[in-house]
Amino acid sequence: MSAADVTSTYWEFFCNTCHFEKGALETLRWAHRNYKLGILSNGIGEAQHRRLKSGDIDHYFDAVIVSDEVGYWKPDPKIFHVALEKLNLRHDEVLFVGDSLRDDYVGALNSGVDFCYYNRNGQKLEGDVRPTYMIKELSELVVQLKSQIM
Repeated sequence: MSAADVTSTYWEFFCNTCHFEKGALETLRWAHRNYKLGILSNGIGEAQHRRLKSGDIDHYFDAVIVSDEVGYWKPDPKIFHVALEKLNLRHDEVLFVGDSLRDDYVGALNSGVDFCYYNRNGQKLEGDVRPTYMIKELSELVVQLKSQIM
């Protein structure tokens, strides 16, 4: 098997695989019924779109913004502004959920968007890092958002 064959096999596997974490589908379904949803990814567009389709979840999202398609990468606020424009939302109407303090938190903070830190590994926050919310499991997001509605 050549290096090109290995690369091609890996790429096809990567693009056609979508694994869900505990509570992901239930959280996604609930959020889809109650909010506009978007994805903001520092990935490769072809891979991201194919993975969403392979997991049969592409229809849940009102916008999918991928860095290589728009020319900006998180934490650059420009990619967040592209998302706001595509979703037709103001920065004060959005909660960005992410698992990276470097890319997601900093980008949301610099864009004036509230941030929920998906801290699945229980990383200790240092310095002045203050996300609006912090969850360890995806199902906690529903609890947090429902408490804000009531």
